[in-house]
Amino acid sequence: MAWALGVDIGGTKVAGGLVSAAGKCLHYTELPSIPGDGDEMFRQVMRTIRNVMLEAGVSSSDIRGIGVGVPGKVDREKGLAVMQNNLPWRNFPLADRIRGELSVPVVLDNDVSMAAHGEWLQQGGSEKETFVYFTISTGIACCTIHRGRILRGTGFSGEIGLAFFSPEGDRLEEKAAGPAIGRLLGGEGPEASRAVMRRFREGDPRVLAGMEAVIDAWARSLYAIICLLDPHRLVLGGGVIHRNPFLLDEIRRRLDPLLIPEQRPSLSRLALTALGEKAGCVGAGMRVFREETVL
Repeated sequence: MAWALGVDIGGTKVAGGLVSAAGKCLHYTELPSIPGDGDEMFRQVMRTIRNVMLEAGVSSSDIRGIGVGVPGKVDREKGLAVMQNNLPWRNFPLADRIRGELSVPVVLDNDVSMAAHGEWLQQGGSEKETFVYFTISTGIACCTIHRGRILRGTGFSGEIGLAFFSPEGDRLEEKAAGPAIGRLLGGEGPEASRAVMRRFREGDPRVLAGMEAVIDAWARSLYAIICLLDPHRLVLGGGVIHRNPFLLDEIRRRLDPLLIPEQRPSLSRLALTALGEKAGCVGAGMRVFREETVL
């Protein structure tokens, strides 16, 4: 069986896994990100890759290539991590650095585009539809695949987390991404966000009002996507969502009154991630096999 290695780089963690052409992911591994130091962050990426290869018992000659998803703006042609809000790289030659370590082909793209690719293929890969993947994690972003092609604009499309959807004038990420959720109880980091979500599920009044505002911001941003694109499928992913699937009903509840009757079918087209935490790795690995298909 042919294998690729998929790598999903984020502000919180670096994940890697061995991925087949059919989207099977084995030997999935995570290490924490090191966002304060660009070179050390790269070394953490390489540790993740080598950990997967060691666990799987493969060498660089055994894999077709490495697909890498990285946040923010990337230059796919030059293999550069151009700019990320939550990582220290600026015009960092990520693809060349990985090739220099392992001498294998490397495919680089935005992390949400990679995850969207994996979810789109997992859910049928129809080239007759408009598919949107919306991720809520350390950041918030989305990716649209229309008739089998990623809509890229001039190269920085999908960064809906930068938009203003709150009455207070905050950007969506500032208001409603994982770190903002953690701050509802004065905490920082992923564990703080998870603690807030536990309190929310339990009905803790200290977080109910704050989470209502967060969910309202998500609903308004999703409504903007529905108005602009009216997608056939709108899939929610990212760490906040896949760890808390009950949020789908909460989002539908806040989205429902925003819809006019003609838009009401959108509620049934809104779905949770099928790949969960592995979406980025699976999409990145499968891109190695399908680089000519989704550009």
